Amino acid sequence: HSALVSSNPAAGADLSEAPDEVRLKFNEELLLLGNENPNKLEVTDSSGEVVSGEVMVNGPEVFTLINKEIAVSGEYSVRYRVVSADGHPVEGEYEFTITGPEVISAPISPAAEDGPNLLVRFLFAFVLLGIGALALLRLRK
Repeated sequence: HSALVSSNPAAGADLSEAPDEVRLKFNEELLLLGNENPNKLEVTDSSGEVVSGEVMVNGPEVFTLINKEIAVSGEYSVRYRVVSADGHPVEGEYEFTITGPEVISAPISPAAEDGPNLLVRFLFAFVLLGIGALALLRLRK
């Protein structure tokens, strides 16, 4: 019977971004039946949406690519069912987490926002008064 030797990402891993793929390695070759692939590997997000693609086998490894456009921060489940060369199925599951990059934003103080706006308003009013005064002077001549 096959036994899982390693997984990438590992069970319980905390990742800063979505992996390109999920790859499982077993202790013996996995079964392929001609063009048929009896091996299953599925990655789902916490809502149950599948974020993995086609399952590929290379000797004792099974892997699938991750759709990074829909894989966002959160918990993910990896479920697999593989058939070893002796014909016995092995299944299991584990989870990993995508934490995403930490975003730090500085708070904006209302006073800082009012300062430039108030100054611009004052300058605009001053320019308008100046234009009005010039117009009055020209009209009086």
